[in-house]
Amino acid sequence: TDWFGTLLVKGLLDWAGRGHPEARDFARRWFEGHLNSGRLSPYSGPKGRTVRAGGIYITTYAGHFGLAFPCYELFLQTHDARARKVCLDVADIILHQTARNNLGMVLHDDTVEFTIPDVCFFVVAPLMIAFALDRESGRAYRGQAVFQLRAFLDVFLARDTGLAKTILTREGLGKSYWTRATGWLLWAMLGVLRHLPPGDEQFQGFVRDLKTLAGGIARVQDSTGGLHVFLNDPASPLETTGTAMCAMGLHEAIRRRWLAESFKDSVDRAWQFVQDRITPAGDIQQAYTAWAVPAERGVVEMDKHAMGWIPGFILSASAEMER
Repeated sequence: TDWFGTLLVKGLLDWAGRGHPEARDFARRWFEGHLNSGRLSPYSGPKGRTVRAGGIYITTYAGHFGLAFPCYELFLQTHDARARKVCLDVADIILHQTARNNLGMVLHDDTVEFTIPDVCFFVVAPLMIAFALDRESGRAYRGQAVFQLRAFLDVFLARDTGLAKTILTREGLGKSYWTRATGWLLWAMLGVLRHLPPGDEQFQGFVRDLKTLAGGIARVQDSTGGLHVFLNDPASPLETTGTAMCAMGLHEAIRRRWLAESFKDSVDRAWQFVQDRITPAGDIQQAYTAWAVPAERGVVEMDKHAMGWIPGFILSASAEMER
C-alpha cells in the first residue's frame, strides 16, 4: 500500500480501458486483498502512526497517501463506493493527522523534520481527488491543497533556474537539483490544476509557475532527450524515471493548453529517450533507485534495485503519451 505498489496499480489501471481488462481484474484483487487483510502491509518507508483509510491499514508516512490514486481510478471505472471512501479518508488523514513544519508544510513522516517535493505530490493530489469526489463539502480539501502547493512552490521552485531543489531541512534548503524532485513538483502542480476551477484566485499563478518549471526542464535537457540525475550537472548520469515524469507532465500540460505547443519537441525527445531504455523483455534501464536524502548527498545509485514504482511510472507515462 505504499507508493511502490500503489503507483504500479495506478499504471495498470491507466491501461485497463485500452484493451487490457486483466489489469482491472488485477487491481480489483489487489484492492480486495488489502480490504480483507486486517493488518498493515509490509512496506519500504519509515515507520508512521497506523491509521485506516476506508478499512485499509496505512500510516502517516506520506508515501502511503498514494493509495488514493488507484482507488480513484477504481471508483471511476467500477463505481465501487468502497474505493471512493478510501480516497476521502486519505484526504481526511492528510488534513487532520499529518505533521507540519514551521511553514505549515506537511513533513515526510512523523519521525523527521524535513520535507521534499515528493511529499507535495502525495499530499495535494489526493486532496484534490477528494475535492473532485465531494464538491459540496470538499472546500477544506481544495483549500489545503492550494495552500500546500503554494507553500512548496515558494520554497522549492528556484525561479532563476526553473528547477526544483531536492530537500528542506531544519538547516534550510538543500543545494542539489535532483531529477525526480523536479518531476514530483511538476506532478504536484498538475494534480491540483487538473481539478482546480480556472476561476480560483491561485489558478493563473500556478500556471505561471508551471511555465517556469517547463522552461527550466527544457533548458537542461540533454541532446539525447534525457535528463541527468542532477539536472544542473551534465557529468551525472542520464536517468530514465525522472525523464519519464517530465515527459508525462509536460505532455498533459500541453494537452490541457496550460503550456504552449513549443514544448512538444522536448516532450517527444524525452519520451524517445525513455523508450530506448526499455528492453524487449520489459526491463527499464538507467533508473535512479535511491531517493531524495541520498540524492542531496550526491549519491549516484543506478539500477540497483527492482522496484514496483518504476514500471508504474512507465505505464502511466505511456498511457498519457497515447492520449
